[in-house]
Amino acid sequence: MRKVLTWLGALAVLGIACVDDDTLYSATWVEPTAPLRAPPSRGGIVSLSLKNEGTAKWKPREVYVMPRPGQEAWAGGTLHISQDVKPGEVGTFRGALAGPGVVGLHELEWGTWVRGVAFGESLKTQVEVTCSDGTFCNGEERFTNGQCVSGPPPCDDGAECTQDACNEATRACEHTPTGTCAVCMASCERDCTGKQCGDDRCGGSCGACPAGEACAQGIFACKPETQPGTCRAPLPLLAEGTPLVGDHTIDGDSSGGLHQAVPSCNRTSTAVETVYSFTLTERLGLEARVSGYDTVLHLRKKRGEDGAADCLDNTPARTIACSDDSSPPGEYGSRISVALDPGTYYLIVDGFDASNLGPFALQVRFAAEGCVPKCDGLYCGGSDGCGGNCGVCESGQVCVRGKCLPSPCTPVCDGRECGDDQCGGQCGFCPDAKLCVPLTGKCETFAKCDHLRPTCEPGCGEGQFCGSDCQCHGVRAPLPDLMVDEARLKDEILFDTVFVTENSCAKVEECVSGTGARRVLRFSVEAVNQGFATLTVPQPAERPDLFTLSPCHGHYHFSGFASYALLDGQGRTVLNGRKQAYCMEDTQRVAMGPDVPCSKRFNCDNQGIQRGWSDLYGNTLDCQWLDITDVPPGDYRLQVTLNPTRAFQELTLDNNTTSVPVTIPAP
Repeated sequence: MRKVLTWLGALAVLGIACVDDDTLYSATWVEPTAPLRAPPSRGGIVSLSLKNEGTAKWKPREVYVMPRPGQEAWAGGTLHISQDVKPGEVGTFRGALAGPGVVGLHELEWGTWVRGVAFGESLKTQVEVTCSDGTFCNGEERFTNGQCVSGPPPCDDGAECTQDACNEATRACEHTPTGTCAVCMASCERDCTGKQCGDDRCGGSCGACPAGEACAQGIFACKPETQPGTCRAPLPLLAEGTPLVGDHTIDGDSSGGLHQAVPSCNRTSTAVETVYSFTLTERLGLEARVSGYDTVLHLRKKRGEDGAADCLDNTPARTIACSDDSSPPGEYGSRISVALDPGTYYLIVDGFDASNLGPFALQVRFAAEGCVPKCDGLYCGGSDGCGGNCGVCESGQVCVRGKCLPSPCTPVCDGRECGDDQCGGQCGFCPDAKLCVPLTGKCETFAKCDHLRPTCEPGCGEGQFCGSDCQCHGVRAPLPDLMVDEARLKDEILFDTVFVTENSCAKVEECVSGTGARRVLRFSVEAVNQGFATLTVPQPAERPDLFTLSPCHGHYHFSGFASYALLDGQGRTVLNGRKQAYCMEDTQRVAMGPDVPCSKRFNCDNQGIQRGWSDLYGNTLDCQWLDITDVPPGDYRLQVTLNPTRAFQELTLDNNTTSVPVTIPAP
């Protein structure tokens, strides 16, 4: 009798442990929507969820989850359920996991077991090894000398005259000056000599203009609101009697202009503008280009008796077209292309910010029957689709692949191994392990930094930690802190259709997944540096490994500054943005306090973002979109992450991602 019972007992054990029958023990992972978090070198609680797809009931201590063998850097990690999980139910497995002694974003492979026998597919998850306790307002904890230590309060700006507030929900700081506290740099010296009005360079004004006048801030003088080139007295685009259809060039100068109109594609602009008007008696197509400085070009229409009021109406819906940076004309110039019905219009030459003004060249092409010229990416040659071409080169130039180059052209490559030969070619190419330094034309190798799992050689000293930039930083050292302006992201979403050709910048820079008519979800992103240090990067000529040269826009963009994604209701990624690179610059001052710089310092030629300043990417910029041509209508979330590659060391990374709801309508 004993022999029979022993045999039956062994059979029962084998019946549970043998999982070759997939119907008995089978599971599907519920993939986490965010990385797991574990502290370095000590245990922290993590959890994973699975759905019981088999026929057997899961019991605590019998079915469990743990890291696959061979991942020695991790300790613990055996996760258990606390109650039975019936077939069809989802069970949550919890347990302690200790990460390796290197902070950063790691990958860990998990498996499922029943009484020591593995079953089902494995799951690879990201695990954030960090000292952070997840609370923003108490300061970021750092891993230094083998232990976690507390960092400084994130919102204490050190100024006695400001009231500092920390919002845990938004992970944002607010600083309110009190009494005689300076709104920006306390050491700033006002500059109002010979100025009636305008910026005093210290966050204030040199004076107010009387009624009926406005400040021509380029010359710091009060001028009549009815001076030529304003909405109340627009300049004629063309001389009376000039046929509209064809090409026209207008030379202008905005130096003495007023700031009254705010472009919808750059709502932070305080630049002066020059306003032109024209009237159509038939439907025509328009392409207008303006260059000379960092321009913005926008178009409005007279809708009522008071045309000036329509011209001055800054409501975004009143704008017919708006452009901030296009190619052509390139070099921070702007271009609009649109079909127009009969009526009176206002073409407004504006600037990116108050520092952008002066002489400009405005090129206008009207095409018959509402045909819209299509010359995106082409400066010369080719067909504009309306019976004309995309431009004619000047004498002594020749059109090469849509761009005008000197003819004859002598390549300039003396002593240069690589880079542009100034004739549309290259002086040479670097081997795979090296990159070309444009400044010197030499091929060089740059030190690699694993920003996701950084190490510092040699190790950091007492009171220091190894940052994501592979540099040692003091635990209490001031650092930049990037976050997305959630309100602007939510409020400046729009749907548009763009026509893309093989020459279009959007195609060249891989911002769309096809050519022809593409449906896009446009949105604005304002990156705010709320930290207490300036975000700086080396110049592209010195560190080409950090930048991408935009052949369309003609200047360097920083690689990996932000990432965009469309998520479904479960937080799963439906679509990733394809924008490759960014130009970091000071757009507007967003914080107040005696240590916040008063004036703009950085632009696309000298990139960075000062503390208390923001960098705005308006929703009309090329690639400032998601290509949703193949995405079905429905409810989604638009997600933006700043510094996703972690190239910069920040005060914290926990406030770098923001998402807002968005509903995609039917086409």
